[in-house]
Amino acid sequence: MHKLSIVIPAFNEEGRIKKTLIEYINYFDTNYLDVEIVVVTDGCVDQTPGIVDDISTQHKCIKHIHPRHRLGKGGAVVEGFKAATGDIVGFLDGDGSVSPFDIFKLVKGLEDYDGVIGSRWVQGANIRRHEPPARIVASRTFNILVRLLFGLPFKDTQCGAKFFRSSAISSVINELGVTDWSFDIELLYRLMDKGFKIEEMPVIWEYKEGSKLDLKSVSAKMLISVLGLRIKTSSLAPLIPSWVADEVYKIMRY
Repeated sequence: MHKLSIVIPAFNEEGRIKKTLIEYINYFDTNYLDVEIVVVTDGCVDQTPGIVDDISTQHKCIKHIHPRHRLGKGGAVVEGFKAATGDIVGFLDGDGSVSPFDIFKLVKGLEDYDGVIGSRWVQGANIRRHEPPARIVASRTFNILVRLLFGLPFKDTQCGAKFFRSSAISSVINELGVTDWSFDIELLYRLMDKGFKIEEMPVIWEYKEGSKLDLKSVSAKMLISVLGLRIKTSSLAPLIPSWVADEVYKIMRY
């Protein structure tokens, strides 16, 4: 039986984190014997850290990390990866949009792959409640851009459910520099560039109210972020003045 480590980056999730954690804990207590959930309460200014502390005293499978400074989604996930002890590691959003049943299904997929990512847009996926139309349009446009720039074959790089063999994560963790919402792109790109096999699998997904994502500001930042990442990873990178790439990359990290 493999040990599973689940990282959950949580930013001001006081209204949703308790329900999410209890749902996951109850499911895995019944269906998976060896699991730890690493919650990284990243830059919270609400009651999220206290709620996670309370749950962790009742459930020893919860490991709580509370950084002093805001790390961003990607930075929080990396901190969680570093603290994880499982030979299978992954991360989920704190809103509980992906069901525990699908988490178990994704983990089982690692018998044949180095990484398995949940998808809302492949055959077999079931979206019980859609995002607002503007977010759907932004998501699909962003996916087209990512596929054009990086050649990634995935229809959904941003679904908050991804699991990997820990050996694969260890091989790229020191190369990861993006700490914002584009973190998923760099992680997948770095892994595939090293030849790891990653499969996209359908999940049951439900949009949850209470998202902290500001579509206008995040969309612009993600555009800059993926363009900067493309510069950083391009074969033409040596021809680009280092200060240009560094300045763009700085934007990506905050």
